[in-house]
Amino acid sequence: MLTRLMIAASALVIATGCSNETPAPAMGADTASTTPAVSAAAPQAADASTEAASATDNPATTTTAAVPAVADHGADAHTAAMPAPPAVVSAAKAPPTVPFKSNATVTNYELPIAKIANFKLKDQTGKTHELYKMTDAKVIVLTMHTKGCPIGQQLMPDFNQLHAKYEPLGVRFLMLNSNTYDTPAMIAEEATDFGVKIPILKDTDQSVGEPLGVERSTETLIIEPGTWKILYQGPINDRVTYGRARAKADVHYASAVLDAMLAGQAVLPSYVAPEGCILTFDNRS
Repeated sequence: MLTRLMIAASALVIATGCSNETPAPAMGADTASTTPAVSAAAPQAADASTEAASATDNPATTTTAAVPAVADHGADAHTAAMPAPPAVVSAAKAPPTVPFKSNATVTNYELPIAKIANFKLKDQTGKTHELYKMTDAKVIVLTMHTKGCPIGQQLMPDFNQLHAKYEPLGVRFLMLNSNTYDTPAMIAEEATDFGVKIPILKDTDQSVGEPLGVERSTETLIIEPGTWKILYQGPINDRVTYGRARAKADVHYASAVLDAMLAGQAVLPSYVAPEGCILTFDNRS
């Protein structure tokens, strides 16, 4: 009986000790990977906080540390990587030589005459104009006119635009009709039809037009007041020719000369072969 009691007491002690042990994890659970991950995250967060605080307190140190090191590939490689420096543009401008001396358009580099003589003529409205009294003008533009010339009529908008742009700047515009068949009434009618505001002077005896060496209508002379030198003779632009008419001109001869003269730049005299209706002069062989 005593022996049975002792065995029972021993069994009770063993059972109590087993109930205080931590249960074993289930088969397949990776406790080694789970627990270290959590414990490692805390130091990393702490390190990040420390670095952020350090960056706030000492930004210069942080910036320097953030710049990656650049490998030295030699002077040649460094030079090749550098962008090309911009071209240096000189502010000084040489006097223009009227850049129209092209074999395609110019037949004679010499002007027919170097200086225009004085004249006194009436326009289509009866108003008298004397050339040498126009000393208040900065530049004078004189264009040959013939009534009914197709090229001249197509270029009338161009002449109107040129007049509207430069007349307020002190440029005086005149047209000269030396055609013996055109009367002042006929000239006035065409001027009205095409909205021409430029005075058209009637050269009744051709004494003004013939010495100028002009050959065609729309041929334009640009004159320097005071010296009365002719600095340009030819078309105002290349928009309308015998073979074609375009919406816009590529070269604006008259504008280039006028801009240079108004800017006080020296302009070498230049001649460009004109295109327009042929002018007939009784005293010209």
